Amino acid sequence: MRFEKEEDKHTCFLRLFTANEASIHAYVRRLVYRKEDASDIMQKIAIVLWKKFDQLKQEDDFRRWSFGVARFQVLAWRRDLARERERLVLSTETVELMAEEIDRKAEQLDLEREAILQHCLGKLKKEQRTALKEMYMNESNTPTLAQKFGKSTTGFYQWIYRIRRNLSKCAKNLANAT
Repeated sequence: MRFEKEEDKHTCFLRLFTANEASIHAYVRRLVYRKEDASDIMQKIAIVLWKKFDQLKQEDDFRRWSFGVARFQVLAWRRDLARERERLVLSTETVELMAEEIDRKAEQLDLEREAILQHCLGKLKKEQRTALKEMYMNESNTPTLAQKFGKSTTGFYQWIYRIRRNLSKCAKNLANAT
């Protein structure tokens, strides 16, 4: 990806990293026993992702790409741990197999989440879907959107909050039903 300004690159990276940080951390946490070790590895992952951000071709690939970086960071951590302790609790092959299984399950979960979100979005009124799209996809400013939808700024925030709450309830109900 190319950016005209360094500031645009920073903004894009932060947006993508923050949106995926919890998933990356959960991925690492499944491969590493201790929370503290996972946190240390996450710091290294963030640094590597930033340093190699120019290698990312498309924003849509960020999650998969970051999971690959995470996998290599976990393997590097395990290698360093083995040197320190002169033994491994799990072999590198076992960690690789675990990572591959987690990758497969993560993709399936992503597809399920997307299907649930689309179903729940379909239950919203067209005006509500349009407001969400304008607010989150187009990153429009709130006062302008409030005016466009005939609401005060405060009223618009409350309206969006209620829409998001209803989406969340719908998604939780569907997820619990499966």
